[in-house]
Amino acid sequence: MGIMLLASSFFAARDFTLGLLAGGLISILNFYGLCWGLQKTFGQWEADSKLSKTPFVVRYLLRLAAIGLVLYVLLARTTADIFGLVLGLATVIIAITLTVIRAYFSKSHSGEV
Repeated sequence: MGIMLLASSFFAARDFTLGLLAGGLISILNFYGLCWGLQKTFGQWEADSKLSKTPFVVRYLLRLAAIGLVLYVLLARTTADIFGLVLGLATVIIAITLTVIRAYFSKSHSGEV
């Protein structure tokens, strides 16, 4: 995200950079929230296998509603560019894809495939 922000600050409009920053922050915070929720939920399941997954699902739905509200406010009340916002929201997916590609090629060169 840092590289995209740096490039967009030089070559793109301010609204695009704002959308990229906002979308990236939303995406990264959502990813960490999901990670934290899964770790907490699976940690509780290890301690007591009879626990319900309902609290995790409720927190997930609340986080999804909050993201929807933030996206609505960003698009309705600011000048953030929607294309920058979408690209920012895809930063986690781009990072995961690049990590998988890098891991694949590092394994294929080491003979572990």
